[in-house]
Amino acid sequence: MQNNSIYPAFRRIVIFLLRWVVPLLIIAFVIRTLQSKQQDLGEVWQYIQAAWSQQNSGWLPLTILLTGLNWSIEARKWQVLARKLESISFYTALRGVLAGQSLGFVTQANVGDLTGKMGFLQAQNRLNSIGAFLLGSTVQFLVTLFTGTLAYSYFLYRMPQSPGIGHWIALVLLWISNLATLYLLSLKDRAAPTLERIKWLANSARFFRVLETYSTADVSQVTALSGFRFFTYSVQFLLVLHGFGVSLPLLDQLTVVWLLFLTKSVIPAFSFLSDLGIRTFSTLYFFSFYQVNPALVTSASLTIWVINIVLPVLVGILFVTQLRYLKREENRL
Repeated sequence: MQNNSIYPAFRRIVIFLLRWVVPLLIIAFVIRTLQSKQQDLGEVWQYIQAAWSQQNSGWLPLTILLTGLNWSIEARKWQVLARKLESISFYTALRGVLAGQSLGFVTQANVGDLTGKMGFLQAQNRLNSIGAFLLGSTVQFLVTLFTGTLAYSYFLYRMPQSPGIGHWIALVLLWISNLATLYLLSLKDRAAPTLERIKWLANSARFFRVLETYSTADVSQVTALSGFRFFTYSVQFLLVLHGFGVSLPLLDQLTVVWLLFLTKSVIPAFSFLSDLGIRTFSTLYFFSFYQVNPALVTSASLTIWVINIVLPVLVGILFVTQLRYLKREENRL
């Protein structure tokens, strides 16, 4: 009985640390890093104001427009994935994606994203859509993992000093992760049968039955949409770096941007604070290998975070109240 009472208390402490203490420590590290380079947050804000007031500030509206394209691509991807369960309109898919973005801002991992997307499906299809959601997330992760691994390979090649053994181990692990993720995708048809053979997981097998309905052409379409979305994100970040006057060869900029996306994908965020902290910390770390003003790249990272995360979250709030969970009666859209 004592152990049963200790476990919930311990779990609450761990969650509190992960959601609040660790993110605050990361943010404190970011601030200390800026201060150690004789930069402060006031200067960061001045860079943002200066970049937005320049005559060549056309990069800003273009970046915002690309945000709309980003989430439209994600909505189309969800529409393609969900059609194996039920036919939904593009607008319905977009509402689910944006509602998920808002819910994901205050929840852990992909729980909010999943909750928002399945929230606009018929009740009988919601839990059965878990497999569809995982397929889309895995393919998007694989695109990020593969491009990030290529970027890391080039990054090590470009390092002025010889990379330590730790870097080479990390690179090997990344390539192994690529192969492992590809292998898992190839086993999608066996997911439900495998779970059925495990007694304590048998009841969850039905959530993954939908994976058996996706053909190679379906997966290829989802992969193409995921790649298009990743390309759009990359262009956005390059535009923002240009707006803040970061002067580096295009290939070096793209390398760092892909490394940032890789870091964000492999390090879990437990709240919006840790998400911002990871983004800013990675930006400072990878750009530290180049002769770039740290306040400039920090400002760029904060700007892309506001445009790609905060704006969709604010828009998505409008759709959270429309989730079918909140309705007593459901009508097919």
